[in-house]
Amino acid sequence: MLHRSLGIFLLLCVTLTQVHAFESRGPILGAASNFSQSWQPRALSGAESIGLTEFRDEVLWHNVEQIDGRLAFSSMRESYPSMLRARGAGMVLLVYTGHPNWESGHLPLSQEGQAAFARYTARIVERFPHIHTVEVGNEFNSHVFASVERWPTDLSARAQAHVRLLEATANAVQKVNPDIRIIGGAAHSIPLAWIEAVMEHGGGKHMDAFVIHTYTTEPEHLYRQIMLMRQVPGLETMPIEITEFGTTNAEDTPGYLLRNYCQMALSGVTRAVWYPFSPRGDGLIPLLEASGEPTGVGRAYRLIRDNFEGKEAVSIAPDAFTYGCKFGESVAIVWGAPRDIEILSETVKVFDQEGAPANGQLQLSRTAPLVLVDSTSQVPIEEQFTLAPQSVLADSYDQYFYQDRPDTEVFDRFVEHRGERVEFEFRPGQQTNGVPWTPYLGISQDGSVRMTPEWAMPSSWGADDPFEIVYRYVSPNAQRSRVSVTIAPSEESADGVLISVRLNQKIEHQVAVTSEKTLVFENIALGQGDKLDVVLGPNRNSEGDFSTLRVTIEREDDNV
Repeated sequence: MLHRSLGIFLLLCVTLTQVHAFESRGPILGAASNFSQSWQPRALSGAESIGLTEFRDEVLWHNVEQIDGRLAFSSMRESYPSMLRARGAGMVLLVYTGHPNWESGHLPLSQEGQAAFARYTARIVERFPHIHTVEVGNEFNSHVFASVERWPTDLSARAQAHVRLLEATANAVQKVNPDIRIIGGAAHSIPLAWIEAVMEHGGGKHMDAFVIHTYTTEPEHLYRQIMLMRQVPGLETMPIEITEFGTTNAEDTPGYLLRNYCQMALSGVTRAVWYPFSPRGDGLIPLLEASGEPTGVGRAYRLIRDNFEGKEAVSIAPDAFTYGCKFGESVAIVWGAPRDIEILSETVKVFDQEGAPANGQLQLSRTAPLVLVDSTSQVPIEEQFTLAPQSVLADSYDQYFYQDRPDTEVFDRFVEHRGERVEFEFRPGQQTNGVPWTPYLGISQDGSVRMTPEWAMPSSWGADDPFEIVYRYVSPNAQRSRVSVTIAPSEESADGVLISVRLNQKIEHQVAVTSEKTLVFENIALGQGDKLDVVLGPNRNSEGDFSTLRVTIEREDDNV
């Protein structure tokens, strides 16, 4: 099984300059529309303004196929694909719903029901020939899907049922159109246990790409998690398509799209579908308003279509705290820990995350990338700017490694229990109930102790018997430093958590935290080899002590 064998791979964090068998290129952009449930002609009219030509949507089986088997396209919710075709748009057809003729309307598990599902899908593909891809399944790994559709709760059995449906659909559809693409996997998040189960049951034989929805992975960790995914046999070179991703954070949404797109390109993702196309009432930020006017992320989408899509992508990240991609030879995107950036050539134009000219003093941002475009110079774009010296020494988010650390790494993390060091162990995600659906770190002694790039959870076996999580920086030289801890304990935390700052095992600061805040500890003098620890532990008890957490150590002065 993957979660027992991944430890043999010298994988994470794989450097972004490593040669891979897959192609790194700006993926095709699309959008998840909702025309099958709500026809929105005003929104569709705005698609051209952002360059949108690829839609992902459904033609619902129970709406179209009548009880007697006839197909009825009685409204625009059923016939809208013709309108997309008239606009020159392509379509990914999503199929995952049931029909009252089969198993009380639930998505069928029986051979006969799945054959009927496949026949219907083939009829839709035949009627709408501009459908170039059929996506079989939607987040089949979720507990909600299994409960609502009455599919097996056992993950392996559910994966096997998905593969049977995938095979039946592929066989039926490709008789109608041998060139059509079939994509499957149907994963919410990047749950390696589910992904492995689908491939073990033969899913790779019946699909052209594996589908994931990356809502629970931050952009900077997308590459690292997909590299773990690519260790699953059969996925080393298979195209990966992200057919849903999005966010509810309106302010940072344009940058979120750009940051994801860069990491997707480096990961060999071939299709990136933003969710949603237009407002869905779920809080996720759309590309277009219902009126058809572009949102901020819609303008970022247009920026990508005009400059990045389809171009070869390489990393231009100079250090662990800065991220960047070059697309082709004359376009780059860069973001990371704040510091000044200087443009060296007058031919380079700089744009903000929505495509507007960026003027004045330029500075990197963690959430709002800068886009650099130069169509006239023969000098590589990465040589046409310089960055101010890096002040960050260590960062728990940027330097989070799922398995093996680089030999040069000086930022460590582990668990302390009764004065003993306990090493974190790799966990694949969704390997059992009640655990994250992405890879994470845990320990065998206490299953509740966990860590991801964004959060950590300590534990205790009593008021005086805590499992504390330690973030350790070993100073390579004499220097003066500043520690920032951004933390937000869960509202379910009974009494908050305890943050301690230690220097060579001596506690210098200790703060009980019950609500979101940023703690700053300044003017910490370090000698060569000194150990500076930030420790997250329970306060008096560990009930509900899940906490979002980021630890950053910065250089204040090189002279002590």
